[in-house]
Amino acid sequence: MRVLVVEDDSAVRETLGMVLEAFQHRPILVENGEQALNYLRQEWPDALLLDLTLEGMTGEQVYEMIQTRFGRVPPTVVLSAVQHGENRARHLPGTLFLAKPYTIEELAEVLDEAVAQTRGAA
Repeated sequence: MRVLVVEDDSAVRETLGMVLEAFQHRPILVENGEQALNYLRQEWPDALLLDLTLEGMTGEQVYEMIQTRFGRVPPTVVLSAVQHGENRARHLPGTLFLAKPYTIEELAEVLDEAVAQTRGAA
């Protein structure tokens, strides 16, 4: 599975990349919304891991820009340690939420769930 990871914390981003590779996924690691949009112009991932607190634009803004520019959004898992992250994620249609900190197993499970949910709707 190709997974686009939008995370501005380099340590978290690199760790997510290693974890995804351990689960036989192909991570694409970017640090902000603009890099995510540039990637999406070239290729479409199977899933998107999106942090809510990014520099430059919020995760919500990234999600909305993807929806506006492409008319669709990859199956998305919102990752956040912010206090009201789950409430914020509810405003992003079709997303699943995973609170930081999370286990590797929880991450793998929610990714599979997001992709399965989208395939079931298609």
